[in-house]
Amino acid sequence: MAIRHSFRALTPSMEHNKKEPDDDVHSMDVTPVYDPGTLIMLTSLLMAVMGIVLLLMGRASTPAIAGYRHWAAGSLLAMFSGLLISLRGEALDWLTYTIPNTAAMLAYTLYWIGSARYFGQQPRLKGWVVLFVVAWIGQAYFTHVEDSLRGRYLSLTGYVFAASLMHAIVFAMAIFQRSSDHRQYLLGVTFTGFWVCFSTLVFGARWVHAVFQPQDGQGMLDTSWMQALYLGTFTFGLVIVNIGFLLLVSERIRSNFEDLAMVDTLTGVRSRRAVANAASDLFRRSRRSGEPFSVLSLDLDHFKAINDQFGHQTGDRVLQVFCRHVEDALRQSDVFGRVGGEEFIVLLPATTMAQAGELSERLRLAALVSEPGLPGVTVSIGYTDWRPTDAGVDDTFKRADRALYAAKDAGRNRAMHC
Repeated sequence: MAIRHSFRALTPSMEHNKKEPDDDVHSMDVTPVYDPGTLIMLTSLLMAVMGIVLLLMGRASTPAIAGYRHWAAGSLLAMFSGLLISLRGEALDWLTYTIPNTAAMLAYTLYWIGSARYFGQQPRLKGWVVLFVVAWIGQAYFTHVEDSLRGRYLSLTGYVFAASLMHAIVFAMAIFQRSSDHRQYLLGVTFTGFWVCFSTLVFGARWVHAVFQPQDGQGMLDTSWMQALYLGTFTFGLVIVNIGFLLLVSERIRSNFEDLAMVDTLTGVRSRRAVANAASDLFRRSRRSGEPFSVLSLDLDHFKAINDQFGHQTGDRVLQVFCRHVEDALRQSDVFGRVGGEEFIVLLPATTMAQAGELSERLRLAALVSEPGLPGVTVSIGYTDWRPTDAGVDDTFKRADRALYAAKDAGRNRAMHC
């Protein structure tokens, strides 16, 4: 039995069916308006470039971006599949049909899994393996055992449609979660999600067409207007979805850099920028609702002497231990950050002046607890609360600083308010 064609399921007719003796005569009357082989080759080259770029961008990110390897592998498999399809008629059928069809099925599976991993979802793959095997057997059977173009379309395109549908559901869940959490929408999520849905509709339409209409022609290399429509929308959707993957990776890299800017690298607490952002949010909330909040300004006493006597490495370790003790004494809703050197800020939402004073004393005592091998330290603290007369959060910070200077002038190792 002659080996026949199978990736034809992804477009109206993806294989070469047997021709009648006068088929060549009729084909001479048709002038193709485009070359499907060239389109497939160009798309394959684009997939290779995008797959490599995804790998390079993902490897350059710290921390690693979940899912990017699956996307890159899917793009490289799509490239591999397209290159083999363009060789149809020039190489053995198993090399230009069965292998590229399998690569295409794996590519769309990897796209789906990669997006799920990117958004922190866990795809269930046990049942999916069964579906993959059934679809693969179907497209292989209708290629090598029974030469049926419709059978190939139903099995192969049906699987790709199912994988694309699961892919679309991943994006729908991610967008819904962002909406319910009132998070800012990112361009990459909505853009990529839209084009994943577009590709899903294309494959769904192709599968329905195979169910209700006769299938003939040369499959993916056919030059009919219907095949041109399917192949054009299929390749366009594939390229645009990969552009979406690049957007998602670039946005995650940018987000990682922003997160790093919000954390003090030495102590692991929030940075000056993060504290300023949180303070602005608290100020706006208090202006709207009248809810109190308090600010603590902390400064380690005689810290320069520790660096001079024991060295900067010891001084860094003292800062790290101090931060750990402070964090242990704070609530989860409190904001603790380093504003520079040995200076720190604590923001206390829904906290009165009296409550801030009690916490300040606990923090002062916590600073006295040191670890073996480290010099002891003391801390001076100035605290204040937000007041409706404050024009901005800077007014609150200035009062906390004045209270801190008063604590230092009074002999250090104490907490005072203003």
